[in-house]
Amino acid sequence: MRIKKIDVYMIRLFMVPFLIIYSTIFIIFMIQFFWSQIDELTGKSLSIFIILQFILYFGISIIPLVTPIALLLTSIIVFGDFSENQELIAIKSSGISLLRIMIPILGITFVLSILLYLFSDFVIPKAKMKAHKLGYQISLTHPSIKLKEGIFVNIFNNFFIKIDKKSNNYLYNIFIFFYDQNSLVNTIFSQKGVLIPNQKDGSIQLKLINGVLYNENFNNDKKEQYSSYQIVEFDTLIQNFKIPLESKIKSLDDYNFYQNLNTKNLFQKINFLKNKNYKKINAYKNKIYLAKLQLELQKKLTFPVTCIIMFLTGAPLGAIIRKGGIGYPTMIALMIFIIYYTLLTITQNKVEKAEICPWIGAWIPNFIFFPVSIWMTYKTVMDDFYII
Repeated sequence: MRIKKIDVYMIRLFMVPFLIIYSTIFIIFMIQFFWSQIDELTGKSLSIFIILQFILYFGISIIPLVTPIALLLTSIIVFGDFSENQELIAIKSSGISLLRIMIPILGITFVLSILLYLFSDFVIPKAKMKAHKLGYQISLTHPSIKLKEGIFVNIFNNFFIKIDKKSNNYLYNIFIFFYDQNSLVNTIFSQKGVLIPNQKDGSIQLKLINGVLYNENFNNDKKEQYSSYQIVEFDTLIQNFKIPLESKIKSLDDYNFYQNLNTKNLFQKINFLKNKNYKKINAYKNKIYLAKLQLELQKKLTFPVTCIIMFLTGAPLGAIIRKGGIGYPTMIALMIFIIYYTLLTITQNKVEKAEICPWIGAWIPNFIFFPVSIWMTYKTVMDDFYII
């Protein structure tokens, strides 16, 4: 009966700060996302509903990242406060070990890990797909959103544009080159311009002011074939561009489409790419894309396992440092997670370049942290650590 009371007490002691910490970290990530995207989401005549949709889809996608951080920080705070108030010593003196105290919260962590996997497999892919489609629709109605200052951007097939500056819908110092129906190059330099979308027929009208057009012409005369250039200076030039159907399809099934797949679809894609005939035809592209698919599959498993590892790291660490509150535990939790996330980022980048095996790249951080967490738990349970 006494053990059951302690279990209930520990669960209550853990869940309230966990929910508060989880909500706080989640809000911080959401604010950071909105702040980083504020120039893209505001000033483009986007409705509040569309902006809220984007924020919602982003919030869903970061849940696998927020959960391990919240578990780590909560476990350090709860067990640190528990140890600081001498409650841990009192319970140990009654013959109950630290490991026994950890079991009910470890059970909750296991449940959260399973729920996180199911959430990552069924909810997040749908959210990312909806965000992707929403972004594509916005790019058609507000094509200037895709433009980045000082960088060439491929808005659609055979059309490239670079600008020095953009302000609202106006573009400045524009450099454009595109191919016409005869695969001839056309180049435009302009001081100022604006992109005007036509939602009815899916075309884009580009109005340019004060510039020069370099137009390549090809004469396919029976007697002689030759090419020539035409240079035209203009005060105002209006060009209409029809977005090809294949460009729309490519935009909805691009290089990052693998992030929108669940476990079943990932297996299907991987098996298809392993097909010998396809592998021979697209050797290099197949290697890179296959690595990304396999990495995405492994990530669905690594984050739930990370939750367990972070708890097994945080609980004994809190008991060791004997510090409750927010400041000290937060600093330690951030240091641990920064190390973990840095390792994860480095290994994932190597996987995406096909430099290391996908499953090894995905699991290296957990391979490093898991034995450390088990060792810390064992040493703390055996009272073999010097108390700080």
